[in-house]
Amino acid sequence: MNFDFRTIILLLTILLVGIVSSYTDTLNKKIKNKILLSGIIVGLIFNSSFFISEFYTNYFLNLLFALFIAFILWYVNFWSAGDGKLFFTFVSLLPLEIVFQNKFFLYSYNLIVYTFVPVFFVFLIWLFFQIGKKEFFHAFKEAFRIKTLANIFIAFFSFQWIIGLVNQSLNLKLNFFLSALILFVIFEGINRVLKINLIYLFYATAFLRLIIDFQNIFDWYWLFIFFLQLILFLIFVYFFIYIAYFKFGVHIKIPDLKKGMLLCEKIIKKDDNYTVEPDIKISLFMFLRETTSKKKPFIDIKAEGLTISEIQKLQELNKSGKMSVGSLLIQKRIPYAPFQFLGVIILIISLII
Repeated sequence: MNFDFRTIILLLTILLVGIVSSYTDTLNKKIKNKILLSGIIVGLIFNSSFFISEFYTNYFLNLLFALFIAFILWYVNFWSAGDGKLFFTFVSLLPLEIVFQNKFFLYSYNLIVYTFVPVFFVFLIWLFFQIGKKEFFHAFKEAFRIKTLANIFIAFFSFQWIIGLVNQSLNLKLNFFLSALILFVIFEGINRVLKINLIYLFYATAFLRLIIDFQNIFDWYWLFIFFLQLILFLIFVYFFIYIAYFKFGVHIKIPDLKKGMLLCEKIIKKDDNYTVEPDIKISLFMFLRETTSKKKPFIDIKAEGLTISEIQKLQELNKSGKMSVGSLLIQKRIPYAPFQFLGVIILIISLII
């Protein structure tokens, strides 16, 4: 493939943004807005100057999807706002002639996949060497509670059916990841507007499927595939992430809390005192643990971490003896920018080859 001047500029900008953001994120735990804004401007200018105008719609559609993905993953506290902006920047910078190659291609989805895969396997290998037998069985007991398993089963059962109906009726080829994100936003919107518990929507949808789609459900091949997917999801996306929740956390005494620290626990009021509960909602389905709970956290857990005022409230509770614990589980912050940069490199190489 021959690269023209504009393609070389875009690729060099990707390298510059990736190197600088990885360095600052690793060293200072920050991704500078100046470098991101500069990258977005370069991407918009040089990709908009591409001579095949029919790719423009696809380009801006990918930007909208990237913005959607960035917001959702920030909303569920998977990454910070800076990580989301970095993802959007990389999507804007990828050269159109490399990405599309005379066909429509939702490359922003592939970018998020290539970003997550290296992270997942690095963490998985690390966990195998870190987890002990006692921790393993404790995580197994906590992760696979009957109520939690039932809720995840119903949600999985409901999502799969709706995705199939949408793809079939509109002749689309939406993958499960993209469809689950869209459905999650719709369900969460209904939950907020109508004040309906999210799990009730899943159960209602599952009940409808039992009535309408019963012929397909009771097919042995379908049952095998469904339970295989569900088991793989529970093991790799739920169980190991549950273990990682504890392994990537460290207990910090309340007087030693600092601005920006990420809470791994919900602080719940119980009678006149305050206690803590695990806060695990790394995947969309883990939101069920939050939406089915009637206990509202004393402090909202945000990707940006604790504020000065929130720390002062916690320290006041600690001094007054109203906190049942003297320390809180804080997430060990892992720089995510290098993994995003690696994901972009893998995507570019896969497209060129």
